[in-house]
Amino acid sequence: MIRYYKKFYFLKVYENWFQYNYRFKDVLGLNVYWHVKKQDTAKVPGIKFISHTVELALNLDSEAITANFSKQIRQQARIAETEGINCTFHNDIDVFVEFFNDFARKKNTDLVSRRRMEEFGDGITLSFALYNGEIMAAHSYLIDKEAGIVRHHHAATRRLDDQVDKNLIGRANKYLTVKNILYFKEQGYTTFDFGGYAKDTTNESLKGINNYKLLFGGTVVESVNYFSYPYWFFKKLSALLGMKGKV
Repeated sequence: MIRYYKKFYFLKVYENWFQYNYRFKDVLGLNVYWHVKKQDTAKVPGIKFISHTVELALNLDSEAITANFSKQIRQQARIAETEGINCTFHNDIDVFVEFFNDFARKKNTDLVSRRRMEEFGDGITLSFALYNGEIMAAHSYLIDKEAGIVRHHHAATRRLDDQVDKNLIGRANKYLTVKNILYFKEQGYTTFDFGGYAKDTTNESLKGINNYKLLFGGTVVESVNYFSYPYWFFKKLSALLGMKGKV
C-alpha cells in the first residue's frame, strides 16, 4: 500500500492507495483510500463511491503484451524510435514540475508543486521522452512494489506549443507509454493502471481519453474509493470555502 500525507496548514491529510488496512484511528482522522478492490472494503465505515480505471496485466511476456497494442500504437512507437526519441527515468522533481506547470498553465488546469511531489516520497517515479535533448512528454507514476501495481498519475506534453510538430509530440507520448509499460514489467510489477476511466461519460474529450487508454490492450475494472467521515466533511468544507482541488 502507498501511504503519504499532504500538509494543509496545520493539518495532515493522509492518502492511501490500492489497499485498505483497517485501523480505528484512521476512521477518526483525515484519511482517503483510493482505488481499493471492492472485496477489501465491504465492511469499512465511511463514505464510499465506485470508480473505474483501465488495467493492463503485466504477467505475460513482453511480446504478448505488445501484440495486444493497437496497430496505431505499434506503428507510431516504431516511428518514434527511428526518429530518435529517447525515453528515460529520473526523479528530478524540479525539471518535472517546471515542464508540467508550463503545460498546465496553457491548458488552464491545476499546477503541481515541489512540496506536493516530495510528499509522495518513494511512492512516485518520473519518466520523460526527449527529442534532440528537449523534453516532449513527461509522466509520473504511483508505484506500489508490494501490491505489484503502477498507476499513471500525471502527464504533460508540448502539444500546446505551436513551435513543435504536434504529430512528433503525439508519437513521443505514445512511445513513452510503451517504454514505461515494458520497463515496469521488467521491474516485476504485475498491473499497469492507466489512471482512471470516465465510465458512461457524455464528454467527448473524456471519451477520447478513454478510447486512447484502451488502445494498449487493457480492460476496464471497478474499484472503491473510501473517505473517512472527517475527510469527507473537510473536503466539503474546503469546496465551500473556494479551496476545491487543494485537499
